[in-house]
Amino acid sequence: MPKKIIIKIIIIVLALVFVLSGYFFVASIKNLSKQSVRSLINNENNRNGKIFMSTKDQLAAQTKIKKFKNYKELKDFLQNGPINSRSYGFFNGLAGSEKISRETMIDPGMPTMAKLDSGQSDLSGSNDYSTTNIQVKGVDEPDIIKTDGKYIYAVSGNNLFIVDAYPAGKADILSKIEFKARPQDIFVNGGNLVVFGRNNNIRDAAIYKTLKRRGNYVFFKVFNIKDKKNPKQIRDLDFEGNYSNARMIGDYVYFITSDYSYYYNNEIPLPAIIKDEKIVLNKCAGEKCAMPPVYYFDIPYDSYHFTTVTAINVKNNNENINSETYMLSGRQNMYVSQNNIYITYTKYISEWQLRMEVMKKIIYPMLPAKDRERVDKIEAVENFILSPAEKTRKIGMMLAGFTAALSEEKEKKLKEEIDAAMRKKYKDISKELEKTVIHKISIDKGVLKYKTFGEVPGYVLNQFSMDEHNGYFRIATTKSRRWSQFAENSQQQSYSNLYVLDKNLKIIGALEGMAPGEKIYSVRFMQDRAYMAAFKQTDPLFVIDLKDPKNPKALGKLKIPGFSNYLHPYDKNILIGIGKETKENKRGGVITGGIKLSLFDVSDVANPKEIDKYILGGRGSDSIALRDHKAFLFSRAKNLLVIPVTIRKSVDGASYPKLIFNGAAVFKVDKTGFKLRGKINHSNGGKKGESEKWDGYGYYNNTVKRSLYIGDILYTFSSKYLKMNKLNDLELVKNLKLEKGDTASDNDFKIIN
Repeated sequence: MPKKIIIKIIIIVLALVFVLSGYFFVASIKNLSKQSVRSLINNENNRNGKIFMSTKDQLAAQTKIKKFKNYKELKDFLQNGPINSRSYGFFNGLAGSEKISRETMIDPGMPTMAKLDSGQSDLSGSNDYSTTNIQVKGVDEPDIIKTDGKYIYAVSGNNLFIVDAYPAGKADILSKIEFKARPQDIFVNGGNLVVFGRNNNIRDAAIYKTLKRRGNYVFFKVFNIKDKKNPKQIRDLDFEGNYSNARMIGDYVYFITSDYSYYYNNEIPLPAIIKDEKIVLNKCAGEKCAMPPVYYFDIPYDSYHFTTVTAINVKNNNENINSETYMLSGRQNMYVSQNNIYITYTKYISEWQLRMEVMKKIIYPMLPAKDRERVDKIEAVENFILSPAEKTRKIGMMLAGFTAALSEEKEKKLKEEIDAAMRKKYKDISKELEKTVIHKISIDKGVLKYKTFGEVPGYVLNQFSMDEHNGYFRIATTKSRRWSQFAENSQQQSYSNLYVLDKNLKIIGALEGMAPGEKIYSVRFMQDRAYMAAFKQTDPLFVIDLKDPKNPKALGKLKIPGFSNYLHPYDKNILIGIGKETKENKRGGVITGGIKLSLFDVSDVANPKEIDKYILGGRGSDSIALRDHKAFLFSRAKNLLVIPVTIRKSVDGASYPKLIFNGAAVFKVDKTGFKLRGKINHSNGGKKGESEKWDGYGYYNNTVKRSLYIGDILYTFSSKYLKMNKLNDLELVKNLKLEKGDTASDNDFKIIN
């Protein structure tokens, strides 16, 4: 072969590799969960040796959910797929999200009032106390701290403290549960306490040594806490996989786990559930298996993510647990109403994939018979020998070799034909390149039932981007910016959308193309309106009318410097935003400044206004509430707003801002604006000589993580202290250091009282 042709082949192959790697780079900088490059094939076509299925058919296959009839069918499906290695990475969870509506919303302006029962408190507690900042009334979210108006239950490191918290002057630690593994979140249900987290110590258990698969497990324990000084474990479960999220409705916890699995030693990796060191679900022997319903798409997977939803009655330990498993290629977010769980993930079709489809269609008929035969043989190889992506690359190299051997004139003409076909295909399918798939599962007192699925263009930011209201599902998405020579200018930019879906998850209303060039930073749904903040250089706050589900309308928008990461209703006409202040630099870019609180008046929907703003600190300042709504404490009745803050400022012209405060900022907030009432310092517990250390989760051990109130006392919580201050003047009442003695125990936890 002439040297010139060899050089051309190398250049073309390198160009193809560059295009493929460039796609992954572009997708990764979007910070989105994504699928790997996929073949355009379903199982039937694979068995017939066809991998260049049309993109249209591929997209249809990716949204046709099926259920395995039995264990053998699941096993056959996985055996025909590519070989996968076990991943031990810890997956951060699905973000939970709930709706906010007049019928199902906790009134944002009123403190949450909970009725105490004899199992969880005594008559000396207060009926005026805050609870976890949730979105759906009756749908509790897990957190690191809970109160019932008398006692506080708080997770710090490997310990869970039960504190007699009210009255504050006599506050004391009653008991400590010290775990060998690290608890992550808790629920309180009457006289029962639910604790769960990653079980790093299961490898020491006898049953673990008998398992063929030895991956990650999550522990789920229930304690009877009627005697606060002597909590008793009454349930001990371990779930194979990683914790994703959870909700509690009534006496049922809906527990979501995710497992990246593989086929190993003739055993199918259905995630197991272990009770008291015995497998109680998904225990398989031969072709028989006590398996839950397993749903899947009839496409080849490059990897298998099993997402399992389990319903657990935390009051009746004799009731069987129910679970369903969904085999997905990725996962993203979760929304839970009182009647349904929605699981979403974003699927992608790559430009490389489209180009290969076009090249195959045009060039394949031109190939010599021997080369066409080689292509057919590559396509016919089993997926466990060559993955679909590997087949595509091999065939791509053959097509590139054929192109390189052409004369310059023919090569130029062929390239023009391929580019023209690509531009047409890109225009036809641009909205399909990035879509969020939504799965709907009904829930009713522990009974799970898969209902249906739907899809919308773009990706979901977080939990607040989804909502259920009057039988409709509403969802806001960002369509990512694309870098492509085949896209028109309008297709290159990012933009935002809002879709309304019916009970069958079919789109009935859409508002598309908002905020071109920007992406969504926060969304809040409130009855017949939605509020959406996007950002690039300024923060446009959109007011969207949803009274007519089939015809959503943008009523007005406000552009101001900065952005809001979280929006919280003050009342039906006023919103509180928390985010960051920004300003332009000399080059036209954006510099992020301090923490910004905004108060928006949306009573005139066509002209929303920023009533007031308050800036805390400068560049480098931070608040956990920017990323976690549970750290945001608000009571309209008390005119109270509390957020954790780490404040930095440039001192004496230094280029790097210095940490000047670490604690909580307490504000008075009303319809006119914000007033800083004071700050509560947790640095060193207010004592000299105590060093601050990292707690293993990216925070100093004295960084305030949560705040709550009981009666007229504000409680602020860090890894090391629980501080109690009077609400009226923030005078310190008590500073309780979270520590207690030590005892021996043969369990994976020990009670210290």
